[in-house]
Amino acid sequence: MKSELLKFGLIGLAAVLLQMLIFNHLSYGPIQADITLVALIWVIATQNRTTAILFAAFVGLMSDFFLDYWGLHLMAKPLTTLIVYKFVPRVEETRLFFTQVFLILLGISLVHNFFFLIAAFFAQIYQAGPVFLQIMIGSSLMTAITGSIIHILRDN
Repeated sequence: MKSELLKFGLIGLAAVLLQMLIFNHLSYGPIQADITLVALIWVIATQNRTTAILFAAFVGLMSDFFLDYWGLHLMAKPLTTLIVYKFVPRVEETRLFFTQVFLILLGISLVHNFFFLIAAFFAQIYQAGPVFLQIMIGSSLMTAITGSIIHILRDN
């Protein structure tokens, strides 16, 4: 059990480092892909609910620590995990097509970005309405596209 938690901790740390070192620089204004959310969705699809929530909290904490978001990811990622866990198909049970993967990733990303932006508005980080739509739609699309490409590469 401890080795499995260590494995997921290292996967989470690697996802946060990838986000910090690569994906934050591949942005278009405030729009960027969230590779930590893609890793979280993979954990949701392969592990039990408790492991997924612990992974979400760890990744959220590390994202906030390294990316300086002041607790926004720590609130948004576990809350997203709690809500969407039952809707994500298990990897070992089903084989999904590209379109299904894209739509699942887009839906989960929209839920996550909604919670993230609501928390950001309460923390008064983003003040303008256009930024809300750019991040909500644009970042969700970029995350879904990135996750779908990773799904295609993983299958090959």
